[in-house]
Amino acid sequence: MFQLLEDKLSVYCKEFDIPLQELSILHSFSGGIDSTVLASLLIELRGKYGFKLTLMHFNHNADLNAKLWEKFCRSFSIKYKVDYYNRDLFINHGDNFESSSREKRYSELNAISGKIKCHIICTAHHLDDQIETLFMKMLDNADWISKIGIRERLDKIRRPLLSVRKDEIRKIAIRRNLSWVEDPSNNDLSFRRNYVRKSLLPEAIKANPKLESKLLNESHAYQQKMNFYISEFNKNKFNIKKSKQFILVSLEKIQKFEIEKLKIFIYWCSSNYFKIEIPGKSRNYWIEFSKYLQNSKTGSIYNIGLLTCILNRREILIISDYLQLLEEPIKTALTPNKKWFNTLFTIKNCNKPIFSKDRYEFSLTENILKDGLYLRRWRKGDKILTSTSAQHILLSNLFINNKISKLGKLIQPVVVDKMDNIVWVPGLAHAKLSRGFPYSNRKVIKWIPA
Repeated sequence: MFQLLEDKLSVYCKEFDIPLQELSILHSFSGGIDSTVLASLLIELRGKYGFKLTLMHFNHNADLNAKLWEKFCRSFSIKYKVDYYNRDLFINHGDNFESSSREKRYSELNAISGKIKCHIICTAHHLDDQIETLFMKMLDNADWISKIGIRERLDKIRRPLLSVRKDEIRKIAIRRNLSWVEDPSNNDLSFRRNYVRKSLLPEAIKANPKLESKLLNESHAYQQKMNFYISEFNKNKFNIKKSKQFILVSLEKIQKFEIEKLKIFIYWCSSNYFKIEIPGKSRNYWIEFSKYLQNSKTGSIYNIGLLTCILNRREILIISDYLQLLEEPIKTALTPNKKWFNTLFTIKNCNKPIFSKDRYEFSLTENILKDGLYLRRWRKGDKILTSTSAQHILLSNLFINNKISKLGKLIQPVVVDKMDNIVWVPGLAHAKLSRGFPYSNRKVIKWIPA
């Protein structure tokens, strides 16, 4: 198992393009036999390579022995000179203990991993855990994504012992003369996993000796299917347009996705573009999201965790922080190479004796630019005296006429002078300016959308 773990860590290091010596690991350490064996192996490998190792223990305060387990873990870390963190977790009585504690543990692990800048978070899940999970998913008639079971890799999480049987872990613990703590709640059949482990699964395997192989083969096939989808997404076959705050996706493309593919796509977008996590959602939730994509009107909003989706005719906007986007940006001077959301303004000299009719360009004298031009967001009641009609037009009507989306209105730049008079709505309209400007010493401001 030592060699297996060494090989796994080497593979993980290739993902970060670093040698093993530079790896930093945070290990979720319960003090039970599985996590103690993994900690022992990691400590030995640390002695060989010198990488950084940190242990993190969670006290769930659910048993009178919880403090003793915490003391064991702290003593273990002192004995082997390993950095150590401890966190108390308190689960509400009305919550599902298993799922709530798991969610809180991973939240804390991710928080600490960011603080100490570790590369990976290791947990000691093994093959028996995987088979139990797959069996429960079968009983629940779960979707095929869930039937992949426990992932060896998921974001920062790594489970290097996922192919190892529990019996092998126990043999290594005895061989290494390790001490560990036994959790009496593992014998409490009121917990579903314990009941599955000690009763339902052994009976099912007795009735069907090939059950374990069947479950594992299905898991592998479903993982391959997911990998294929992710490969598709990475090739950008769906012509995704991106900026810092949002991405734009063809609605027609994803409307045709099956529920599971749609779910994978949204999780992939969240991780790939925004680096944020989406909390677990039920299949019914994703069915409702699919209905939203099929039937909702332009401008309709759907929230998925920290993501906000807005339908925009033939496209869907996926925004990472909609509330932040709603905040009024500070009025800012229009200077060369000025960025505005995902767009850019450039300024160049131009001595041609014409005014540009291109709505993406604005021709002006150097004096006007020196007097000051500014960028801001549009406001209710804003009007522009257009150069084409010589009439005042409400910007709200200008947006309607040009079919500008909700997001488009939020990120649309408005160029004003120092008196806050609108002189240009880039891409939409020029203001009618007074005549008599000299043709020499002119400037052209160009607006470059995403």
